[in-house]
Amino acid sequence: MIAIVGGGPAGIALGSQLDRRGLAYDLFEADRIGATWRAAPPDLRVLSPWWTNVLRPRAAWRGNPLRKPGAGEYLDHLLDHAAGLRGNLIESCAVRELRLDDGGRWHLRTDAELRGPYSAVVLATGYFATPAWPSPLPDSDGSLPMLHASQIQDYAQLESLRAGAAPVVVVGRRVTAGQLMVELHKRGIACALSLRSPIQYRRHGAIPALREALYFFWEALQARIEPGIRRPSYPVMDGGLTRTLVESGQVAIWPPIRGIENGEVVFDDGRRLRAAAVVMATGYRASLGLLPATIALDEFGVPFHREFEVDAVPGVYLLGFDNLYDHRSRYLRGIRCDAARLARTLASRLAQA
Repeated sequence: MIAIVGGGPAGIALGSQLDRRGLAYDLFEADRIGATWRAAPPDLRVLSPWWTNVLRPRAAWRGNPLRKPGAGEYLDHLLDHAAGLRGNLIESCAVRELRLDDGGRWHLRTDAELRGPYSAVVLATGYFATPAWPSPLPDSDGSLPMLHASQIQDYAQLESLRAGAAPVVVVGRRVTAGQLMVELHKRGIACALSLRSPIQYRRHGAIPALREALYFFWEALQARIEPGIRRPSYPVMDGGLTRTLVESGQVAIWPPIRGIENGEVVFDDGRRLRAAAVVMATGYRASLGLLPATIALDEFGVPFHREFEVDAVPGVYLLGFDNLYDHRSRYLRGIRCDAARLARTLASRLAQA
């Protein structure tokens, strides 16, 4: 029996692969299956084409395979896939601790009971449960709302941040910051960006869009020709409107924030800006709270591992984290491939046990 912790795309994809091999599993989800995608703004769009992200190949041809679906559409796909799983799906059940018994079997402590034994545990806990706040966090006297982008589950929430002509200060320079900037602009809410380093933009227009579509075919081919390529995987900010807003001066660029005082944002260079709110689009960290706090991390912020198995904790595996197998591993298009690889590994090791 295998335990999967996390009921998002990684957990569901692995469950499907284990089903194909006839392996039994319990899948634990602290909230509801697909909780991350349930919490995302429905019109938030994924970063790569539909065909690269689907969990069933035949689903690639439902509509335009080159489209970038919204979060709501992808959630429907995810839940439809989860409904066909044959394992035991346990929702609203947070795993608090992993325990290894004298026989080398794992037990999972939940709020209600101790579950197990399990031959292996797979952490498919992802990133979105662990928002990354700036460190150190700017000092604040509480005079302005300060929130993380993860708290925005519908872009309509941005209306609550409107305060006349005062801008919402977005901290960050990647995709999420750009999306927030565009959504604020659509609503006529002033926006400013606070940055530690310059913005890089994705190319925009018909020719770059064609090149991007072709890139994903090349990426899939490259993954077969040169398996296991590991490299920085964070995408840059979208071009187009985001770039226009910045370069035209409609969205002003400010340095890092030192603090918040009397309704003003105080920047590192001493300048002040009367603002409406501060939104941290500063990303997420790997959700690894079930592993020892002292565990060593690699250059991608993930525990050292081999064939998805954590070096320091044999019998515990990772799925859905950055550069586990290659540079796609934290993204939907990589997760579905890694799930098949991990299922093969688990099947082989259980057969040898």
